[in-house]
This record gives sequence, structure tokens and C-alpha cells, in this order.
Amino acid sequence: MSKKKLTNMSEVIAAYQEALADWRAGNLNKARSKTEHIRKYVTNFPKLSLLEAFIARDKKEYITELNILRRCLNEENQTENHNAGLSAEAWSMIGSAYHELGNTMESIDAFSRAVEIEPELTQRRVEASNLIFAANSADNYSSEDFRNLYRRYEALLSPIVPFPRRKFSHQRLRVGYLSADFCGHPVGKLILPLLERHDKKRFETFCYNAGDKVDNVTEKLRTASSHWRNITSVSDEEAARLIYADEIDILVELGIHTKGNRLPVLAYRPATVQICGIGDVRSSGLSCVDYFLSDIWCAGDKASTREDFSEHVIRLPHTHFCYIPPANLPTPTPPPCLKQGFVTFGCFNNASKITDEMLSAWKKLLDRVPKSRLLLKHKLYGSEEGRRFMQERMSRLEFDLSRVELRGFSQGHIFEYADMDVALDTYPYTGGMTTFEAISMGVPVVTHYGTRHGTRFGYSILQNLGLSELAALSIERYIETAAALAADKELLSMLRKKLRNILSASPLANAAQYASDVETAYETVWNESCKKD
Repeated sequence: MSKKKLTNMSEVIAAYQEALADWRAGNLNKARSKTEHIRKYVTNFPKLSLLEAFIARDKKEYITELNILRRCLNEENQTENHNAGLSAEAWSMIGSAYHELGNTMESIDAFSRAVEIEPELTQRRVEASNLIFAANSADNYSSEDFRNLYRRYEALLSPIVPFPRRKFSHQRLRVGYLSADFCGHPVGKLILPLLERHDKKRFETFCYNAGDKVDNVTEKLRTASSHWRNITSVSDEEAARLIYADEIDILVELGIHTKGNRLPVLAYRPATVQICGIGDVRSSGLSCVDYFLSDIWCAGDKASTREDFSEHVIRLPHTHFCYIPPANLPTPTPPPCLKQGFVTFGCFNNASKITDEMLSAWKKLLDRVPKSRLLLKHKLYGSEEGRRFMQERMSRLEFDLSRVELRGFSQGHIFEYADMDVALDTYPYTGGMTTFEAISMGVPVVTHYGTRHGTRFGYSILQNLGLSELAALSIERYIETAAALAADKELLSMLRKKLRNILSASPLANAAQYASDVETAYETVWNESCKKD
């Protein structure tokens, strides 16, 4: 588009359509240049503001995005024909931006607003699910708070009429897996060992792919499954009817309340037994889900650990996920503290998981360990405003910023574990894949856990590694454990050499054992279902 003068609204709309097309094609700089030109001729154009916000979001400029979205809402409020759908989308984007920045309560409030005003039922369900996911990072949310969120979400599914329940006697138990993450996503990587090791004589597997990303992991999953169904572009009801027609005995939904989940499909009751697990840390909150897949460490012995769940919790005897280290991992290098003369603590977890309480703990840890450094890496820190935002947060907590390094996203991030001595897990939303990656690169991980199921992922991983002493029940003990580990250079060197082998020899990487444990659980719940009937 030439930067010609826009003389009327039809020309403005045409220019907007060109900018929109550039954004959809991923040409962010071109799209931004065109929106800036259009903005010279119009002051109140909510759709243009929304497009500007999308561009900022895709550039990981979340502060800019928030400012644009606030302007968008002001413009929309001044518009004669109010567009509730546009306003709801703006509030949803505000919720997502706050989530990326780690402002959990602001994110919750924004998603709540989106649920209230969204006019389209299907999208309201999405926003209610977004709200539940955002609340996972709130350490002040009680079981009752979550139950209220679950009730709100399930009420939105009430118009769905379940299919007549059926039970079959197939020669092999038919197990369906439903996910939008059958790709290089952590869920895709964690479910692959199970699919590859399923006993084909006892189980017939169906994968219902709700995602649009295809990569080498997708192809491996497709090959490993008995049947592959693409449901990306079909409605929840159509997907449910397809599953129903396949006569699935056990359906496992892997997303729960994460992005792209298809929980409404389960409300149709397309399978005899329905299970959630792996993709999220908490309950689905739905009465149509019978079981939640967990393990003895995450679910714990006390009922309080499982009180958040509407489902019966399956406690696998070892671990509820399996991680096979990639074959092409670089060889772990010696701890950097040996050469640098100071210890580097690090965290590559999602920035949305880093609460002020966690930062305060890390500040105390740096104060306790002289000359130590903190290395944080996430896409947020790839932009100047993202780095400035985190630096301002840390300054308010009195960090010495000269001892903090912020790094943005990079393709070869696995090599950068060589730059840290001790990995620090987050709380209450712990790491998963980042914990596995750190361990596979010889970097010990210190985690804090509580009674809430979602706080215990790191604890479960460390228990399976025989390193439970690195899991702390209190934040004070978490700080003490990390400081003691940092002081033991001999131990750090030993762990650097042996952690990958410890991981490979543990239940976490024993695909055959994991598949056997899961299959036993499937047969157990199936038999329980038969007895009930």
C-alpha cells in the first residue's frame, strides 16, 4: 500500500483490510507501518485498535498491547453501535497480556469481565476456561474459589444434551486421546512414549487432533496411533459424534483448561469412561469427567491434596508422565561456578509463573549466597519493554539488578542450561518440561511444594529421581536447600556428570513401565465401570 492520503471512510476500510492481511500473513512490521498510517486519519476506530493490539501481542510487546487495548475499549464505549463481541475480545486479550506479565489477579479480573460480556456461548466457554487456567498461578485461591469457577464453567455447558450412554465388548479396549497439542508441545512429547508402547493386542488407540500445528512429533504420534482423526475445524458436537461413532471405551482429554482444549466435547458424553490428565495441573471441574490421571507423589496420601478434584484421582505407582531425553542433547559441561567464581541460579519457566512471592524468595537467596547471580529466560525478556517491566518489578523488591540477567527466546535454549549452576522452580505453578530439560543437562532443580496438586509436579519428578531432598515444603527450606547446594561445588560437579544417567534410569524415562502402569489403570477403571453398570 502506498502511503497515500485517505480521503474517506471507504479508503480507510480498504487500508485496514490490507493491514489485516499483512498481520494474518505474519508480516508484522508491514502491518504496523500501515496501521500507523491509517491512524493519522482516524481517531476512533476500535477494530484498528484491536489489530494494533494483535500486532503488539505477536511482537511480545505486552505493555504496549495493554495500552492499546485500554484505548480500544474507550473507543468502543464512545461508539454509537456498541460491539459487545469486540469488547469481550479486548478484555480477553487484556487477560492474556496480564498473564504473560505474571499479573495473575489482574488477569483473572480481565477474563471474568470477558465472560460477563461475551455474547457468543462457545466463546464464553473459552473465556471461562481461560479464567480457570489463569487462577492456577494464584497462590491465594482456595478450593472453594476454584469450585466457584468450575460451577460457572459447567453452567455454560448445561445446554449440551449428553448422548445415550453405551457399553461395548470390543476385542481390544478402545482408547481415544483428544488434544490440540499433538506436536512438539510438551503434551505431545509426553504422550508419545505411551502411544509408542501401548500393547496393540489389548488396546486400539484413536488420536483426535484438535490442533493445526504439524511437525516431526505429529508424524510420530500419527504413526504410533491405530487411528488418526483431524477435528481441528469441526464443532464440539461434530467431534463428539465422531468419537461416539468410533465406539470409544475410554476417552482421555489432554488439554484440560489449557489453550485449545476441547472440554465441551466431553459434555456430550461420547465415550463410556472419560479421563483428563497430563496437560494441566488441576481438575477439569466437570461432572462428565470420571477420572483424573495423577501419581502417588502429586496426588499424595492425604485427602486434602485431592479435595480440589471433581473426578476420582488415579494415583499411578510411579509417575503420571514419561520423558525420554532427546538423542541429540549436548554433553553437559562443568558447573560454570568453577570457572566464574560465583554461583548462577536460573529459571527458564514461563514468566507468568513468577509471582512476587517467588521473586522475594529469590532475592533472599541472592542475599544469602555472596556474589551469586540470577539468570531468567523467557520470550517476555526478548523485548526492551518486557525486560524493563521485569526490572521495575525486581527493583520494587530491592534486587541488585547488576546481579540479574534477562534473556529472550532462542532456538538453542537447551545449550544455555550450561550457564546456570542451580535451577529454581516456581510456585504455586511449577515447571514441567523445563524441569526435565534442566535435569537432562545436569542442572539440579530445587522446588517448593504444598498440598495443592499443581504445586507438586517438581516434587513428583524429584521423588522419581531419588532426589527428594531438593523438594522443600516451606519457602524458607526452599531457600536453605538452594543455598546449601550452591555451596557444595563437589556435589554440583558430580550431579552435572550423573543427572542425565539418573534420569534415564528412573521411572520417568522408563516408557515400558509407564505404559504398563497406565494400561493397568485403564483396565482397572474399565472394570469398575462394568461393575457399576
